[in-house]
Amino acid sequence: MEPRTSASDELDLHLLFFKLRARWPLFLVGLVLAGACAWLYLQTKAPVYDFRATMLLGNQSSGSKRAQELLNLLEVKDRGIKMEDEIGLISSAGMVRQAVQRLPEFQVSYYAAPDNWLNKVRLLQLRERPLGSVPFRVVPDAAAAQLSGLRVQVQPLPGGKFRLTAQAKRGQLTSLPTGELVREVFDVDLDQTVAAGQPLQHPLLSLTIEPEPGVAPDPKERYYFTLNDLGSVAGDYQGRLQVRSVDHESRIIELTTKGTVPAKEKQFLDTLMSVFIAEDLREKNLTGQKTVAFLDGEIRKLSQARQQSAAALSTFRAARGVVDVNAQSTAGIQQTAGLELERSRLTSQRSYYQNLLAQLRADRTVTAASAAGVSDGVLSSLILQLADLSNQKAGLVVNASVNNPLVTVLDERIKTTKASLEQNLASMIRNMDIQLADMGGQLGKLRADMSRMPENERELAVLKGKSDFNDKNYNFLVEKRAEAAITLATNSTDKKVIDAATMSGAGPSAPRPMFVGLIAMLAGLLGPLGLALLLDKANRRIQSKEDLVRVTDIPMLGVVAHGNKAERAGMLRNPKGPIAESFRSIRVNLQYLSAGLDKKVLGVTSSVPGEGKSFCAVNLAAELAHSGRRVALVETDLRRPTIAGYFDLDRDAPGLAAYLANLEPLGRCLRASGIANLDVLICGSVPPNPTELLESPRMASLLEQLRAEYDYVLLDTPPVGYVSEYFVLLRYLDANIYVVRQNYTDRSLITQINELYAEGKIKHVYMIINDMHFNKTYEYRYKKNAYAYGYS
Repeated sequence: MEPRTSASDELDLHLLFFKLRARWPLFLVGLVLAGACAWLYLQTKAPVYDFRATMLLGNQSSGSKRAQELLNLLEVKDRGIKMEDEIGLISSAGMVRQAVQRLPEFQVSYYAAPDNWLNKVRLLQLRERPLGSVPFRVVPDAAAAQLSGLRVQVQPLPGGKFRLTAQAKRGQLTSLPTGELVREVFDVDLDQTVAAGQPLQHPLLSLTIEPEPGVAPDPKERYYFTLNDLGSVAGDYQGRLQVRSVDHESRIIELTTKGTVPAKEKQFLDTLMSVFIAEDLREKNLTGQKTVAFLDGEIRKLSQARQQSAAALSTFRAARGVVDVNAQSTAGIQQTAGLELERSRLTSQRSYYQNLLAQLRADRTVTAASAAGVSDGVLSSLILQLADLSNQKAGLVVNASVNNPLVTVLDERIKTTKASLEQNLASMIRNMDIQLADMGGQLGKLRADMSRMPENERELAVLKGKSDFNDKNYNFLVEKRAEAAITLATNSTDKKVIDAATMSGAGPSAPRPMFVGLIAMLAGLLGPLGLALLLDKANRRIQSKEDLVRVTDIPMLGVVAHGNKAERAGMLRNPKGPIAESFRSIRVNLQYLSAGLDKKVLGVTSSVPGEGKSFCAVNLAAELAHSGRRVALVETDLRRPTIAGYFDLDRDAPGLAAYLANLEPLGRCLRASGIANLDVLICGSVPPNPTELLESPRMASLLEQLRAEYDYVLLDTPPVGYVSEYFVLLRYLDANIYVVRQNYTDRSLITQINELYAEGKIKHVYMIINDMHFNKTYEYRYKKNAYAYGYS
């Protein structure tokens, strides 16, 4: 039969709390276990401290005001490194690695463990200590491969010696400064004693242990250390480092990390910011250094040319005795010198442009310093734009792949800018070629005119023009070199630390005892709650009338209260108490249901043995007898007879089996029970053929005779689900009482009686719930006190 739903299937908080109250031992055990786990967690979990620092990244736009105006005109928006790029750079593995390299003391981690019961079997209370808080200091040999990542115990010994021990199935030999793995080792078993200050040379360790001044060994503590390679330390700190912008529009970033040693977390954050600022300043100084180096090279060349031209002029004057030239030749010489100077400048500029064009066509990187020798504004702007785009791409590639869409966009913009720059350079070179050709014609004409001047004056004018030209270029480059040197000397970064690393809060952020206690309490309540609900849902046994209503339509006759052994044994002689009141209620209900009907022969059965059908049959028969009815109780369960024990009768005395076998007359088998109006026909000796005996004509005649002589005939029948004798007796029964036992009878066992009832093969059947614990059943929680009313 399919379970039916009703209003009772809805959530009833009173019912839920009643069921949970019955499971109070689960909650007690759950709270105790959760409390023990919380206490153990608080004892073993190392305190974790949060640290925070902030720094300003500054404005990344670069270039002159004119160049910026030109970039705005060209709608070039991304001129600087984005905030995301800056965050990616400062949190990158390379930057963290540089910071850790500046902290060589991070190569060694020191630990201390109290010598208590928690650490007897396994190191549960192990705390990392900062340098200077343990009675020794480890100085590893940076050139040797070391056993890293393995905890080594250090035991201080008398006489300034230390004993080092370590065991492991597997270990790694690494280079601490680089993090490079040298080789793996197996079955590590280290046990070495070394004097303080003396180097330890071992295939696995190469180090020196020095005593820490002012720190004495504590006999109640055990000490350990671990060697850390650069890669593992950098990876650990990078995993714990968090960098974010304090606001969407702000260029202030917040750096946070957490760890068990406050001093190390503060050192790391401060060092990381210092390294980031120094790296930014180094990148900016590199451009200035290249500019100064270029100008120094050009100045050296012009200095040599200037010395040579001055020497030639002095030699010419001394040899020829020429001191001055006349006014006529002065104008020609000056004009020639001016043209020569302009042509030299154009030639130098053309050579520079050709060199820059060759670099572009060879796909070599063009930096912002390349714009130093360009006088044209548009050309200078394009060079700065190309250098800026290249820098953007370099910053983006740090944390992105080459297939990133942003990299693709930057590549396209670089290609377009480079093509425009090549076109401008080619155009400028062509224009200069035209200008140089024109100047060559003018100089040819001037030289023809000058050739007519005296030879000495002409040569003097040429030498003087070269000397003036070299002096002017030299003075110009010296001035520019001074400007570049001043710029380099006063160069500064736009990044600065706002707040140095400080601890967030007044103490550790974890573990928090109140929070752990709350979690433990919730776990101690929710765990048993879930288990109790699961057990309740998984329990397929009959608990109350409500459970029967869900699985059957058979009407309910009543419930039998639970009682102890003494109450059950004395009920027949002293019918008081909850059990007697239960059967009294069942008797009243039975008489009410059978009013006006001839229901004299009642069968009491169950699904399986152990449900109390015989107990119910005996006590129901006794209750009917106490009400003044003549009752005969017949034990038809010939396989497992038990009724004789209720009335202190001889189990082997002649009974139903002997009568049906025609071995004894009914008068010797049917005997008084000791209770007024109640006679009992027990089974007697267990027969080998119970089914044949119950099918015999003597059984039918017996029941006819008993029906005529008694008001009620109660048959203690075999279980329905075990043997077939019940169906043999079914034709003699006027009504059937089906007994189920609380928390014993499985719901699936009701299936067979349901099928018989639904098919009409059995009628007038009623249910009894036996052994009902009223204090464990929500439906009958007040009934125990009601049954006890008047008997206390």
